Amino acid sequence: MRTIEFCIPSLAFIFGLLLTIHLVQPVQDWVLGVEIFGSVLFFPHAVRVLTAWLYGWKSIFLLMPGVTLGHYMLLGLPGFTSGAAIGIIAGLVIVPLTFECFKRCGFDFFATAMHVPKFTPVFLIGSFSSLFNAAIFNGFTGGQPFATLIFVIGDIGGLFVVCLILMFIMRRQRTTGDSQSGVAG
Repeated sequence: MRTIEFCIPSLAFIFGLLLTIHLVQPVQDWVLGVEIFGSVLFFPHAVRVLTAWLYGWKSIFLLMPGVTLGHYMLLGLPGFTSGAAIGIIAGLVIVPLTFECFKRCGFDFFATAMHVPKFTPVFLIGSFSSLFNAAIFNGFTGGQPFATLIFVIGDIGGLFVVCLILMFIMRRQRTTGDSQSGVAG
């Protein structure tokens, strides 16, 4: 694996986090007229899901630098507690673990098993992993149900938007490729 391939998932995670914090969150707060902790579109979860879909268990190591830096950007050094460490590790492990559980039940949704990328199974895995992540978060932090619900909505909403954008991009590339091959043929 080349260095650039190693960096892309962490950079995408940071980009998704910055997009969420500096664009989605302010617009959301303005529209709702109230500040809430959490975003209805949390793009970093989509990055976790897509990285696990493409790289499986390697995604843990590919995302670790970005997740750690993102945590530092949000909370600074005081934010690195034992609970935060558990949250970071759980957030990194849950998605590939969910893919693996589905695979062992006979539903291999990893990218390597698909001939054509399909986002419905990826969205399904991402939704399940968000629920598992929320349950672990709630269990360790004694989190409030409303905050947990916002986290799940943000994870699933962000994943949906990213999958939709990727689906349109891939469809556009297919159409462009088909029209170019029709002209040449």
